[in-house]
Amino acid sequence: MTARRTMAGAALAGLALLTAVSGCTPGDQNVPEKGAIVLATGSDLSSSGVRQDLIRAWEKRTGHTVRIVKLPDTADGQRSQLLAAGQSGNGGYDVLNLDVAWTAEFAEAGVIRPWPASLDGDFLGSVAKTVEYDGKVWGVPFNTDAGLLYYRKDLLDAHGHHRPPANWGELKAWALQAADAYNRRSDQDARAGKKKRPRMYGMVAQLRPYEGLTVNTLESAWANGGDPYATGFAKGEQVGALQLGIADLKDRLGTLMPHEAVTMDETESRRWFADGRAVFMRNWPVEYASVAEKLTAGTAFDVAQLPARPSDGRRLSVLGGQNLAISAGTKRPAGARALIEALTDPGSERCLLERGFAATRDSAYREGAKAPRCPLPPVGAEHGATGQPEPRPDPRTLHDALMAAVPRPRSAHYQTFSKVLQLGVAAYLNGSGGTAIADRLARQADDALGGRGTPQERRPADDG
Repeated sequence: MTARRTMAGAALAGLALLTAVSGCTPGDQNVPEKGAIVLATGSDLSSSGVRQDLIRAWEKRTGHTVRIVKLPDTADGQRSQLLAAGQSGNGGYDVLNLDVAWTAEFAEAGVIRPWPASLDGDFLGSVAKTVEYDGKVWGVPFNTDAGLLYYRKDLLDAHGHHRPPANWGELKAWALQAADAYNRRSDQDARAGKKKRPRMYGMVAQLRPYEGLTVNTLESAWANGGDPYATGFAKGEQVGALQLGIADLKDRLGTLMPHEAVTMDETESRRWFADGRAVFMRNWPVEYASVAEKLTAGTAFDVAQLPARPSDGRRLSVLGGQNLAISAGTKRPAGARALIEALTDPGSERCLLERGFAATRDSAYREGAKAPRCPLPPVGAEHGATGQPEPRPDPRTLHDALMAAVPRPRSAHYQTFSKVLQLGVAAYLNGSGGTAIADRLARQADDALGGRGTPQERRPADDG
């Protein structure tokens, strides 16, 4: 099975494929699929629109048509619309672009069908796990993500720190040192009649009660000894990890971050960092190009893996990204499969890497003659310009971060778990309650992950 197989070739591939994918009878196998392939997706997050470019290139190459249905901007809106359409059978979708955390839920709900082949070994091992559930493969990794530490290289260099912090203790000490010195100089300049610069903070992150808060909470729990592959927080070696993790988040909020961090998502925290108002930022690789474009001229930044935890030196982050899956109700299964294979082949993954996304294939990170070639023309080539790839993190740093990243808990009840975590952590960060909130939250999170109860039945914010 080649990665760039055309829809016509897919339709003629034989009984084994069509029976596996769609349950067609022998008489159906020679009937070509007609009509546009409908792909449901959120907006293309890169400024270059590379994902749409790859789809248009496939259309031109094969002569087939793809109709892109844009879903709501929020992840919750996308998930709700896709689930409702899939369960009602009225969506008309063929290919779904899904958040990596949704695989188990969508598989259990019968909204997607199993992928009719095993993944080849080129996909990063951690990324491949995001399409696995209940012993089956349910899609193909499209683009991935790992949390990165953005840092103001110029400010650290000024204090003799010529590398990123090795652990969270170093980050806190260096952040306070750099921010305090910057703010003193700013105050002196203002007294001398110069324009006062915005206040510098030690760090920004995504602490608004949405999925970003869940991600930051998991990473903080893992940094405090939590087992990223454990199935709960209230038993075994996990006991105490969540409590310590959210206590660390509250400490960072009180010492390093502006209070506005409790309202920040990826975009807003990136704005603060790019405006020169934070020494460090936890964010995804896709924000790199925007920071490079908007950071004031003369300042320097870089990215690194998240700081290591002291117990074993592991640099753990949550694995993000999106997977492509075939809709259970598709009328064009062979075309859907051909499109997914083309969008996730080595050349396409190289394009994604060159234009701001984290690629899912190991080969995309190779350099020189061994690197796959992006089939798209250079950016701006249609206007006669040579074009340059978007600014992006060092592929080696990104590759290392992805190899160390861990998927979120794979459960059909993950969304309930995430909502419970968001409610409880937000209450703890914004309130004066003690660690009793965190103790209760560990049990409530375990109940949610196991499908026991609903977020409305558990209201951590009301517990004191």
